[in-house]
Amino acid sequence: MLLLAGCTGGEPEPEGSELPLPASVTASASPSASVSPEPSEEAEAEGPERPAAMDKKDADGAAAAAEYFLSLYDYMLTTGDSSRFESMSHRACGFCTATLDRLDWLEENDATFTGGAMTTTIEESYEIDAATGIFPLDVVIEQESIEILDADGTSIDEVDHSTREARIEMALRDKKWVVVTVTHRPE
Repeated sequence: MLLLAGCTGGEPEPEGSELPLPASVTASASPSASVSPEPSEEAEAEGPERPAAMDKKDADGAAAAAEYFLSLYDYMLTTGDSSRFESMSHRACGFCTATLDRLDWLEENDATFTGGAMTTTIEESYEIDAATGIFPLDVVIEQESIEILDADGTSIDEVDHSTREARIEMALRDKKWVVVTVTHRPE
């Protein structure tokens, strides 16, 4: 199960379009994202490297930014370092909010997140929508399995490896890329 949720602005999502969180990792109402769960040795590295292609202000730059953003997912949840993820999250992004809520849940429950690395394949990159300023991208996201451990190291939830098709919408805010939504791909 890919842990994706999103929004598309003023229009409601079709019923059942939001992908659920694992049962033990439900979204909280807290907007705070300061946490420091026990990081694994590999997660203690500096995190994913920002690609130079993100400097482009076109569809190629949007694609590079989307791939980078999703590469921050497991890094953030294993280290608690949400700074880069938050700086790329648009306030309307439901996936972003749900992921930051997940981080809060981990801290509040003294839980540890393992796995969940995402590999993103851009299938279709569209030019900017002149009306909205959004660059839509159709992607396939492969996510490694996830395990959530309680404070004693006991497994409290597991999510199998998954592959999903998604739509990511990117925009520029103050000349920097932000994620507006990560949601199901339109049919």
